[in-house]
Amino acid sequence: MFLVDTGVWIDFLREKTTQEVDAVNSLLEREETIAFTGIILQELMQGCSGEKDAVAIEKHFLPFIEIFPQRGTYKLAARIYRNCRNRGFTIRSSVDCLIAACAMEQNCSVLHRDRDFSIIAEICSLKVYNE
Repeated sequence: MFLVDTGVWIDFLREKTTQEVDAVNSLLEREETIAFTGIILQELMQGCSGEKDAVAIEKHFLPFIEIFPQRGTYKLAARIYRNCRNRGFTIRSSVDCLIAACAMEQNCSVLHRDRDFSIIAEICSLKVYNE
């Protein structure tokens, strides 16, 4: 299962040509299982200019698996943040720690274009997408 991060979805929805967008297209073509979290959906929808675009994004995500964080997920996210900080790296967004925790709990590989996920992967057991 693959969890695609917000920044990659933004590029995908804008039809940009990037390595990460190519990877999403490859996952879709291979009919791989793609997951998302509510916070990823929120980030995408809050960037919309109107309700019509927000509804279109919501419909786009219907075929994918939604991962729901639990109390333990938030505790893991805090641990990820602390572990990175203790190794000299401050993760810029606690949301990234939560997304990483969701992925780790569900054994997903994260497809991203955000350096914080690379740092988390080096320090914690986060798997990142490598084609």
